[in-house]
Amino acid sequence: MNYEELKAYVAASFEYDWMTLLDIVAYFHENADEDADPTDLLLQGAAAAAQLVRDGAMIPGDVDDGFKPWPTSPEESAARIEAETAELAARTYELNIGEIAWFTAPEDFPR
Repeated sequence: MNYEELKAYVAASFEYDWMTLLDIVAYFHENADEDADPTDLLLQGAAAAAQLVRDGAMIPGDVDDGFKPWPTSPEESAARIEAETAELAARTYELNIGEIAWFTAPEDFPR
């Protein structure tokens, strides 16, 4: 799996709906070896999501009566994703839908 394939997957997914961090992590699970460590996959997925945010390929936010983008810079948002995921990974590797971040396409909320 490479970064360009992930970007294409994300772009295609945005044609249908918003995404969650769980969607990104699931992509890593689907493309991993059977014996891959779930915690490593969680952290890899979060790192990839953070990079996509830094690169402007997606915008993080929360869903509360519609999508609400975070009011932070891409770098601050990416750091938040990585930090909250590291905290979650320290407790458990399980991530639920909607935890940490939702994402939308950049053309939906230009900065």
